[in-house]
Amino acid sequence: SPGADDNTSGIAVLLEAARVLARHPMPATIVFAAFTGEESGLWGSREFVDRAVEAGDRIVGAINNDMVGWSNNHRLDNTIRYANSGIRDVQHAGSFLFSKLITYDSRYFRGTDAISYYNAYGDIFGGIGGHPIVASPYYHQSTDLLETVNHQLITESCKSAVASMMLLASSPSRINGLELVRRRGSSAEIRWEPSPEAGIVSYTIVYGPADDPLRHETTANEPQATLTEAGPGTVVAVRAVNARGLHGWDWARLTIER
Repeated sequence: SPGADDNTSGIAVLLEAARVLARHPMPATIVFAAFTGEESGLWGSREFVDRAVEAGDRIVGAINNDMVGWSNNHRLDNTIRYANSGIRDVQHAGSFLFSKLITYDSRYFRGTDAISYYNAYGDIFGGIGGHPIVASPYYHQSTDLLETVNHQLITESCKSAVASMMLLASSPSRINGLELVRRRGSSAEIRWEPSPEAGIVSYTIVYGPADDPLRHETTANEPQATLTEAGPGTVVAVRAVNARGLHGWDWARLTIER
């Protein structure tokens, strides 16, 4: 049936990314999965996630590519559809450093396979997709044929995806369990769960008021810290750093309540 853009284009990116990355082992495991039954009720992605949860798999990030092949006036533009701002930023960087893509972004994932991840693991995903920002006129039409997709756009989207996956798999993921232990005046003690990933050497902490959350920066070698000038309303963010100097691609955050 017709479906060159939705979603043969995404499958083409998946297959080519798998072919390229097979020659370049990563520190983290990358699973390539193609899901069926999205528009029948997310059957494939729900089954995949259910099995991952049952097996105790620690999925920390996902890229869901869906409809990456239609070009408006032959422009090489595509939309990053995301829930995780860190993955979104990685994808923007991967696009302009390693491809010719012009990227927009949209916090959009309603009705997509990404919802299955969200329900089980939270906001761990990004991805490239044509809807809703660059909406194809052939969407769900009999004209969604090979002749209506831009092959160069699919190629550039794949370059972006490969670059993004390599950085995500090489960098620390978001830490868990960030919490306020106690507050005394303008000082605050915080702690978090140690990163389970190998090669973590330190943690970067930034904090400040809501209108200037990067005002202070400090480093901790253990999963705890005491912050000064951290009164009520202070926004705190922590991420891990590994031995290669790569920072975590997403921050764990909390706000010190009044």
